[in-house]
Amino acid sequence: MLRAARLLTACSACVVDRWLPRTGAPDGVLSSLARTAPAAVAVLLSREYGQWAGGPYVRRHAMRRKLVAAVVAERDPMAGLRLLRNAPRLIGERAAAALLRCPAELLDTLRTLASLPPDDGDRPFELAMPPGPLAPTAVAALRALPESDLVELATRCPSAGGRSRGPGRLEVAADPLLSLLPSGERRRLVAERARRPRGRDLLPSALAALDPADRAEFADAWLERWKRRPTRHAALAVTLPLAAAEPVLREQAAQHRAHHRALAWPVLLACAELGGDPAEFARIALSCERAWHDQEEVRRHTLQQLAGTAARLLHAVPEQVLRDVTMTVVQSRDSTAATLAPAALLLRRTAESAAARGDRARAACAAVLLCRVVTDPRHTGSYRPLNVDLPTARHIWARWAETGSAAAESPGLPIALAALLAPLLTELPEADALMRRTALEDEDPEVAACAAAVWITPTAVREERCAQLIAADPSFATVPEVLVTIGERRTDLLDAVLAAVRAGGDRGVRGRVRPRGGAWVPRLRAGATGRWQPSQRRAWYDVLAAIATDEREPIRARADAAACLRSPLHLRHLHALAEHAPQPVAAAALTALGETGPATPELLDTLLRHAGTGGVRGRAAVASVRALLSEAPDGDAVRLLGLLLNSPSSPIGSRKEAARILGVVGGSAADGTLLAAWDQPHQHRDVRAAIAPFLLRHVEREDIAVRLVEGAGEPAIREAVITRTTTSPTYLTFLTRLVRDGEDDAAGAACGALYGRIVGETEVITDAARALGEAAVAPVRPRTVWYAAMTTLATAADPPTRDAVREMLDVLVRGGRADADRESAVGAAGSRAAALQRLNSCASVLDSRYGHSITEERVSGLSAALEEAGLLRDAARLATDAALAALRRDDPAPEQWARALRLIEGHPARMPDLDSYALGSALERPTETVRGTARMLRERGTPAAGLLALALVRAAGVRTRWDEAWRAELDALRRHPDADVAMEALLVEPVDRG
Repeated sequence: MLRAARLLTACSACVVDRWLPRTGAPDGVLSSLARTAPAAVAVLLSREYGQWAGGPYVRRHAMRRKLVAAVVAERDPMAGLRLLRNAPRLIGERAAAALLRCPAELLDTLRTLASLPPDDGDRPFELAMPPGPLAPTAVAALRALPESDLVELATRCPSAGGRSRGPGRLEVAADPLLSLLPSGERRRLVAERARRPRGRDLLPSALAALDPADRAEFADAWLERWKRRPTRHAALAVTLPLAAAEPVLREQAAQHRAHHRALAWPVLLACAELGGDPAEFARIALSCERAWHDQEEVRRHTLQQLAGTAARLLHAVPEQVLRDVTMTVVQSRDSTAATLAPAALLLRRTAESAAARGDRARAACAAVLLCRVVTDPRHTGSYRPLNVDLPTARHIWARWAETGSAAAESPGLPIALAALLAPLLTELPEADALMRRTALEDEDPEVAACAAAVWITPTAVREERCAQLIAADPSFATVPEVLVTIGERRTDLLDAVLAAVRAGGDRGVRGRVRPRGGAWVPRLRAGATGRWQPSQRRAWYDVLAAIATDEREPIRARADAAACLRSPLHLRHLHALAEHAPQPVAAAALTALGETGPATPELLDTLLRHAGTGGVRGRAAVASVRALLSEAPDGDAVRLLGLLLNSPSSPIGSRKEAARILGVVGGSAADGTLLAAWDQPHQHRDVRAAIAPFLLRHVEREDIAVRLVEGAGEPAIREAVITRTTTSPTYLTFLTRLVRDGEDDAAGAACGALYGRIVGETEVITDAARALGEAAVAPVRPRTVWYAAMTTLATAADPPTRDAVREMLDVLVRGGRADADRESAVGAAGSRAAALQRLNSCASVLDSRYGHSITEERVSGLSAALEEAGLLRDAARLATDAALAALRRDDPAPEQWARALRLIEGHPARMPDLDSYALGSALERPTETVRGTARMLRERGTPAAGLLALALVRAAGVRTRWDEAWRAELDALRRHPDADVAMEALLVEPVDRG
């Protein structure tokens, strides 16, 4: 099926529609099909999502498929809308932006969708949009909508961008849909989002869509509200008017904590950038001088913000700022490559922006400063040429010539400047002459090599200048740029280079750029020697053979030469190196043998013999065998590898590689060889672990399943066969068999592997749930097995596990009753104590506050079972939790609270921990149902009910920032008839802590 799926990329969309549901497709093939057959891929993604939707791993599956879903939406918006309807979690920001090309259909689809967990409740489904401008086609389609529909779409599709997670570059872009609305509607929608609890949904992108005057209205309230949280405070301050945000940000920039300062300075620059006033931006940039002289962390993050300044404001950055930045980052001892990179980017962008505007003096200033940054030893970037015109380039070089004393300061500075202007070097006579003179006359080999690389950069004269350099000194061939040119363009120059290498003898190439000589093994592009003459290739390989076989040369040089020696005329040298050279050189020779070919029997026998030696030689030999056998018939490959795999004297590593190659070859003969190797009496466990993944492809066969179940007792084999990457029904059946028949360690691992896969109501899934239930109550299984089975079963989706969970609880309850028959109890769970321990563990696993697949009905059922078995404290906790879970859905559930109070009242030891109680994220604001429940509990008058009411009031008060209604409820609890409840209420401080 895998091979058939790969063929689908060459088929038409109709063929893909027909065959993709049958074959499936790996990730790479699916990405290609999303471009050619998006409708078929959408159907497959919807089906996959349906299989994962009820389990706890649906989010992880959605993250894996979001990119493919985005391509589907971009290619076919209608297919994207079907994905949104059937698999809403797959639609990310990129896909959402593509769906805006059909806004009316998108709005109709959104109206039919319910909110996803954990946002269940009255709140409608929301689709996150990326901030920033939309495509023109999307804007045109949106403007054609009625205003009421556009407002509803903006409400349901808020922008998810603009969150500030930490220091660094902060991009602030407006919410694209809010920007299309009239000013009044924008202000109303932002005000609605601001009224949500804690303002979690009010992002900077929403505030950025408002007019400056409207943003100012939010300034005081929001800055006061979030003043105790610097990260949130700064993220919202960036969208406020500069006059309102600057005092607060400057106060934060003066704090003693470095991470607060590293956050405040970039936000201050971003705030000025969003304002768009060049004069104000220049003032703020000048005031950042303190940040340049601060710790490296503060300097780096501020530079990252300044380096990304919008192009419209680059001209406003004062030259004084550019000079201060350059001087500070170059002279500061704590500067790193991460600090120098944004400084170089800022100077480069400034120079190119000034050149585009015709400001040559500013471009020259920035270019000269850029040279000082890129020549710093800590800088790791390249000398990519500047995008400037010829007059600007001449002005830049003239500006440099005016400060000629700087050339004596560092010879690398003029070379760096020439590299920045390299494409125009022939039009700059002084710079061109300086580079030639430096290359041919400078005494420093490194400087001469750099100057030569710059001098040959202009494409029109590159080949001619390479010829001049080689004529002057053949050692210039060791300069990578020169070597590429003569190796791929001017092959006539190779004779002079090879003659110089032969003349150097043991010293190799010697000259201006290699005064000490030594072995030289250049790295040429693969296939570069194909343009050479046979005599040149022969001479080249002779040089490599001499280096590889010379025991006086360094090991690294010998290994490099052996790896490049891919000549049939030098096979004897490679064989000799493989036999007698040190391990790195021998491994390189074996690798070259595999790339030289062809796959003759003699060569294969030699490689297989070395594969049996193990170590680095063995691995290299097996890799060469794999490369050669890719061109040989499958029968020959199976025969040769079978000899290696079934030989007990062969090293374990070589046998493992042989098994992997056979697995890739595939076919009945290869599978038979792998089975024969598995059945070897004394086969090593690691070799069987290498064979196991390929046997999993045929796990539906009884004989293979038996082998794998028996072998899973070994940890290495268990790790190979129990995986989360295989999801076929036959594999789930195999895991079910492991749960029932495997050893304890294998059964426990299989129970864990089934976690999240009990989704759907197929026969395979139902049987897996039944096996988990049997393992959970099996008296012979240790805790590691039954607890894993219980965890997987308790957190699985309800329909396929309802009967299994009921049977498990019935068995455990019967074994845990005080009046249970001894014989039946022993038969069910070993003893009453064992049954009660398992029920207690089940109660600890099952908690409706965690995981959306755990339903209130299941919690209630377990609570009743615990009560029947006598575990009243756990029953009370789960009953209370079930009542609170119903309240999160705005359901008062009086019967649930009555059951919880019946178990708790009069028994203080059964009171659950109330500190962790919260209303969850489902309710926008605690509703009248929550207030009515709290009032009901308070009016009951008992200590237990009063403490539960206080827990609800405390949680609701925090979410509502302690409005008057909840303050009144707290005051009523402070007058509670029970003194302990009243005291606890007095200790609650009704203060909004932000």
